[in-house]
Amino acid sequence: MRITFNNYTPYYKKTTNPTFQSNGRTYKMPNGIDMLTVTCPFRNDIDWSKFAKFEIENFKNKNEVNIIQFGASDGSEAYTQIMSLLENGDRLATKKFFPILAFDIDETIVNVARSKLLNLNQVDECEIADNCKSFHKYFSKSNNRLQIPNNLYENFKCFNSIYTTYKVAPILTNKVCFNKGDIFQLAPHLKDDSNTVILCRNMLAYFPQHKIEQIVDTFSQNLKSGSLIATGKLEERLVNYYLRAYDFEEVMKNVFRKI
Repeated sequence: MRITFNNYTPYYKKTTNPTFQSNGRTYKMPNGIDMLTVTCPFRNDIDWSKFAKFEIENFKNKNEVNIIQFGASDGSEAYTQIMSLLENGDRLATKKFFPILAFDIDETIVNVARSKLLNLNQVDECEIADNCKSFHKYFSKSNNRLQIPNNLYENFKCFNSIYTTYKVAPILTNKVCFNKGDIFQLAPHLKDDSNTVILCRNMLAYFPQHKIEQIVDTFSQNLKSGSLIATGKLEERLVNYYLRAYDFEEVMKNVFRKI
């Protein structure tokens, strides 16, 4: 079985293994390819607090900022972005960033995100507590178990017993819209006024080289000076190389600004 992360196996030719995160859903595309999506809050390949403060300062003269996330999965990263902004800025400084538009090509995982429930393990809970003044401001235990179809981790009893289903508070869910969408179809239609943040993290690295260059070129053409792209650990070599080559400057680890 050929499996990859982040829902873009049609563009990826190799094999990789899942890691233990909050969600490890497998599903089959119409073309028969097996796919896997994994995610967790506050993934540590970016300094979320520093990133949020930079966003607030970078767009201080803008009345509206568009945050667009690709490969959104169960919503963990969208919620991370919202919490980071709320924890590092006041209401007036941050309201311009919402709602986030979050896309994934797996309709089932989009519906999971729309459920306003989130599975968190103990590591996830600690990461949120370390980055936020109050965990319970954002999450409360649910009486219902969030069952993610084809979740690999349901088969691991030792892992399954240590994650909990939480209700996500309206302070988060009201600030994001989850939709089905493919980066290669959506990116060419981006509209920007130097007021856009793109999150495409830990997904682009799984594309063939020509697809990576294609999407970076599209971003370079459509984004204006000052707009941002955030990548992840998996993009630190080839993807980040192309971003630098296509007129993006690295302003902090895995965060690039259009020159």
